[in-house]
Amino acid sequence: MVLTDRQRQDLHAGIYEYLISQGDNIFEEAAKAFAEADPKATEKKNTTTNVGKTPLLEKKWTAIPRLQKKVLELERIVSQNAKIHAHRGTGGSGGDISGNNTNGGGVSRRMLPRLPCGETLAGHSAPVTCLKVHPVFTVVVSGSEDGSIKVSF
Repeated sequence: MVLTDRQRQDLHAGIYEYLISQGDNIFEEAAKAFAEADPKATEKKNTTTNVGKTPLLEKKWTAIPRLQKKVLELERIVSQNAKIHAHRGTGGSGGDISGNNTNGGGVSRRMLPRLPCGETLAGHSAPVTCLKVHPVFTVVVSGSEDGSIKVSF
């Protein structure tokens, strides 16, 4: 992985800060050697004097598993909600123009038969792929494979 100069400088400062915060002679010697190898790493001394505070490098290191855990939890919730609301993809809503309905996962389900078609409504030149009947009025709307929509009374 290639780091930019700014990222490299922040990483080195974080390593130096971590080594200083450990308070052990071996870590202090390592910090001095690191400072000799990269003098710019010692420029960011903002948290080295704060005893008891968690160094930035440790915070970033522990943040990754915490974020991964959150992502897994959200993926589990999305999966659970997709199972609960899967029935919403059936019926008249949620389908595309070809009469196929898709559930939340993008999986296509055939809801209406394609060719061979048994009947065609008057005015359609291709097989009817969808049909809706109004629950109160005597209105029928149909759509066919040729892209036409007909409203019948």
